[in-house]
Amino acid sequence: MATLKDISRYTGYSISTISRILNNDPSMSASEETRMKVISAANEFDYSTTKSTKGRNIKNILNIGMVFACQFAWRKNNFENSWIRCFEKVCSNSKISFKKLDLLRLDSIKNYKIDGILAIGVFTEYQINCIMKISQNVVFLDATADEILYDSVVINSHAGMAQAIEYLKKYEHEKIGYFGPCGKQRWWKKRILTEVLYNMYQDAMYVYGFSENIWTLEADIDVEKSKQSMIDYINFGKELPTAIIAASMENAFGIIEAFRQFDIKIPEDISIIAFCDIDRSKCEINELTNVHIEEENMCRAAIRLIIERMPTHTYTVSVRKTPKKVMIPPALQTGLTVAQPRFL
Repeated sequence: MATLKDISRYTGYSISTISRILNNDPSMSASEETRMKVISAANEFDYSTTKSTKGRNIKNILNIGMVFACQFAWRKNNFENSWIRCFEKVCSNSKISFKKLDLLRLDSIKNYKIDGILAIGVFTEYQINCIMKISQNVVFLDATADEILYDSVVINSHAGMAQAIEYLKKYEHEKIGYFGPCGKQRWWKKRILTEVLYNMYQDAMYVYGFSENIWTLEADIDVEKSKQSMIDYINFGKELPTAIIAASMENAFGIIEAFRQFDIKIPEDISIIAFCDIDRSKCEINELTNVHIEEENMCRAAIRLIIERMPTHTYTVSVRKTPKKVMIPPALQTGLTVAQPRFL
């Protein structure tokens, strides 16, 4: 029967790395290529991971609570279901279970054993205090609370904006606009609670030498309001940029519907890139060039942060007490909505 040593010789990876990958250790950070190489070798050697685990100090089950706070009522179901599906995928075949908690009824989970809580969304100070009464091992996802006190995993939106502008620059766009919310950042206890994509757009345009071509049109994250905002702008006879970066999928869909009314073709007349931050099951989304939020990597990072706070985990050398903020860069996914400007 094949051993871990055999697989180690074949792949070149250490026995420890191979063991942790084959046992779905959630704290293990390895590329998908590495994982596939190890799993493929294990299958080829007919290696079984069902050997005795006697002597291990690892818990059989990691129990995680999930609590959501969505800023937009019409987004709530898509927002929550998208994250839940993601965690189901990440936690499949691993020693992790999770339970959705009702933010309004946290007292009802007294009998549920929790090793940590994933708080996804933007929470008020009161809500944070309620969560912390249930567990001190909390990781905030998708938004930062007080990074001096709490762990968090957030999107590196600066990197996403840079990718979008770099991609448009390759197609020789210089007149690149921004469409979406232009509000101020929200602060809490001298810490950023939400970051505004608009600020990152302005910064990136300066960095890439396009500061003279800054174009913005404010719109709420809502399809109908976005559509009407763009229709009003076009009716005023104002000039459009050659490309637009939409702050959300709702903003992008609103733009597309407005352009259809004026027979403005995408991407022949104008290019669009959208920040994709909701359920991507619709076929229209797959056609859009978009900045894809890497939820799976965010989930894995959050689980690792929870484990680092647990003294009983085998691979934890010492319990981490200092809060950590992890930034996960998004990935640009090409679609059918970007082309060279017509005048070129």
